Amino acid sequence: MSREGDAFVQFVVRAVAAAIRRARELGETATEVVATRQTGYREWDPEVIRIDRELENLYVSALQQAGWRVTLLSEELQRVELPGEGEPVFAVCDPFDGSALYRRRLRAFWFTAFALYDHQGNPLAAAVGDLLSNRIEFSTPDGAYAVPVGNWDACVPLRPQRTTELKDAYLATYLMKPHFLYPTVERYKPLLSQVRFVLPNGGPCGFADVAAGRCDIYLAVQQPMIEIFAGLPIALSAGCVVTDFSGNPVPFDADLHRRYDVLCACTPQLHEKVLRMLNEGGNRRVSELGGG
Repeated sequence: MSREGDAFVQFVVRAVAAAIRRARELGETATEVVATRQTGYREWDPEVIRIDRELENLYVSALQQAGWRVTLLSEELQRVELPGEGEPVFAVCDPFDGSALYRRRLRAFWFTAFALYDHQGNPLAAAVGDLLSNRIEFSTPDGAYAVPVGNWDACVPLRPQRTTELKDAYLATYLMKPHFLYPTVERYKPLLSQVRFVLPNGGPCGFADVAAGRCDIYLAVQQPMIEIFAGLPIALSAGCVVTDFSGNPVPFDADLHRRYDVLCACTPQLHEKVLRMLNEGGNRRVSELGGG
């Protein structure tokens, strides 16, 4: 790994570790509503709670201290230009993924994610932090790894499963909000009925789940740009196969309003089988069925 690459990786991992520590400090104030999102942006989920804002501010502060010239693409602030020196970079931030569960203290799927890309859209580093397990999974130019917060000596490589058959596969796709659940299940019932298990979650951690071997397939259906690019490099660094639903690579695009259909699989054989099913039957877009 180059010295510069190593610096980007360390920066991203340390920022995510700081976000996890900050989240643990917030206590009961974390679920307070501190803002309402602007009209036209996530109107189905308009409230911003304190943990969203606090962790986003932490990432902004870390970038400002680094002194780089950054275009920040983030869940709450959306697009912010941070002045600095050197070649420009993009930062993609999903400060807190799992707010709906967190508000009710349902202890599942609490994540924070952060990634850096160069000015041409090539990934430099990405990390997903699990607040419940106190663990960070991250990409490097040499592979993907996991580390407990504060214990670098326990860093281990991520190993995807070698699953090749649908009947043996664990599949992750986002289903928890009803306007995602019903159209997604309707459209992908032939695929969902063939796999062994369906995990109803996605976002940046979906890519980490496949990279770490917890799942074999991540089906990202009409997911926002931030939730794709905050985690996708982890799967690529681990050797997973990641394409759109037509089998094409997924290039970085700084358009915050784009939504993506992305397939991530642990092996080429499994990817090919899922891709074939996705393209059979002339299925309509989920957005046409009521999702999005």
